[in-house]
Amino acid sequence: MSEPVIDVCEVAYDTECWTAYLGALATVAPRYLVLFAGRLATLTGRAPGDVAAEAARDPAGTADRLAAVLGRGFDIDHHVAALAETGVRHQVLHGGPWTIGDGTVNDRVAAYAARHPDRLSAWAGVGLTDPRAAITEARRALDELGATGLSVIPFLDGVDPSGPEYEGFWRFAADRGVPVWLHCGQHFRSDVAIDVSAPRVLDRIAGAHPDLVLVAGHGGWPWVTEMLAVVQRHTNVYLEFSSHRPARMGDRGSGWEALLALGTASVRTRVLFGSTSWTQARPPAALAAEVTRLGLPDDVVRAWLHDNAERLLNRVRPGAAA
Repeated sequence: MSEPVIDVCEVAYDTECWTAYLGALATVAPRYLVLFAGRLATLTGRAPGDVAAEAARDPAGTADRLAAVLGRGFDIDHHVAALAETGVRHQVLHGGPWTIGDGTVNDRVAAYAARHPDRLSAWAGVGLTDPRAAITEARRALDELGATGLSVIPFLDGVDPSGPEYEGFWRFAADRGVPVWLHCGQHFRSDVAIDVSAPRVLDRIAGAHPDLVLVAGHGGWPWVTEMLAVVQRHTNVYLEFSSHRPARMGDRGSGWEALLALGTASVRTRVLFGSTSWTQARPPAALAAEVTRLGLPDDVVRAWLHDNAERLLNRVRPGAAA
């Protein structure tokens, strides 16, 4: 991998953290475990159809089995060594508010980042079901755990994050000057409207809080053109395209055509690289290498893979990502 890389969306979990995260999905959005069945089949050598059928019958059990495989033998030092060897200069690890042991996933992820501050940052996951509790956890994560950003998944909480009850949370984040990653795009929780994760929701938040730095997680697909319009409207809105294969972005009908056009011009300084590599069964550097083969100008590739994220991270954490 010749280009330096900063990855703004990854999870680095041990089995306990995976169990908490996947268990939360299994409880409110069990369809995700069916979708992840292919990953489990690959890891265990079982037939994908059998694993998918099992996941449909028993999402909680599938979550536990997948967590056990994904977290087996995890070692943060080995994780960081692999990043260094493959040219990933810095990586943002996303936490979560789910309880593990005597703390939360946020505590564990923040400890990982603190162990390797030159290579890792922690963005704390915050639940929005209780707006006051969201602010309390955000403050704790920033002040006590050393987190440098926040992360929210509205569909998991079953809320519209642009509602008036969340004004205090967004004001808090803006006042603290930290970026907030917001799941933006398709989701698979069938009892919650798909548009709680649409770009127009992010547009309302950004319009009400112009100083707030927002990162649209997963690039807003399938509303990519609308997402780019939002990025054009608000100078503190970024997008990253984790969980999508860059190699497929150039395919006709992929839905990414607007990004490949406008991402080289009007919004080129606010496109970021994110991996969520476990969903693609490829390491971050391999996914970043696919970006280099999209036919983009060299300066755009470097901006997407490294320079834009470096400016964003240095804005809240001087000297990071060096």
